[in-house]
Amino acid sequence: MILILNEKELLRKSLEEGYIDNDKTSNTIRILAKNYFSIGMSKEQVYDSINEFFISNYKKYNAVKWQTTFDRIIDKVCKDKDFSLLGINSVEITEAELNRIKSLDNIKYEKISFILLVYAKIYNQMNNNELDWVNMDQKYIFSDAKVKESIRNQGIILHTFEELGLITPSKMVNCTNIKVNYTDRNSPIKLIINDFRNYVYEYLRWKGENIINCENQECQILFIPSNNKSKYCHTCAKEIQQEQKNKWKREKWNGRKIENA
Repeated sequence: MILILNEKELLRKSLEEGYIDNDKTSNTIRILAKNYFSIGMSKEQVYDSINEFFISNYKKYNAVKWQTTFDRIIDKVCKDKDFSLLGINSVEITEAELNRIKSLDNIKYEKISFILLVYAKIYNQMNNNELDWVNMDQKYIFSDAKVKESIRNQGIILHTFEELGLITPSKMVNCTNIKVNYTDRNSPIKLIINDFRNYVYEYLRWKGENIINCENQECQILFIPSNNKSKYCHTCAKEIQQEQKNKWKREKWNGRKIENA
């Protein structure tokens, strides 16, 4: 998911651990700017504080190259005057919502509609309302759904959703906002999503597919096991295999040193 849902946690990690979001460094800059403005710093003080943070925590940091980016983000945060930090920890999905999605009887459509529903509930929390509007580029919706389609086919699928009454597009020209029409807050909660990595697998697991959590306690991401012996996601499995190889090489090298002693 491209959205940063828990800015409070990102700020904590940054201040306590020197963490920087390498995938989108602007997230870290923006959240630090919000924090420093919120405690009464001037624009110059905010710039200096972020600069010092990057000097301490960002490898090969070049202050000259980053100056324009810092100025742009700091100016935007100062102009908006909204220094509050987002703290979305979970999204609740109800039984009626899941059954409506399942009734589509098309796994591709089901996954996309599930992602749209999750985004609607996220934006409701972000905007403090229950209007069920999604403001997200469709390529990210399809990416989160793990559905590969051309831009043209993505548009065709969303148009089909409109014909089915699942969504209503914005009437504003050049506006990509979508209203999700199948939320149901009066039904019992069946899913609580608090990990937004591979979260489409939450739906597949609810349907009964073989989806498991990675056994690495520092990871625990949902994944589809390749066989009954799979315990770790692809990334963790590769890291464990590499560590085993390194251990074997060290033991072999130490054994040779003892023999030659």
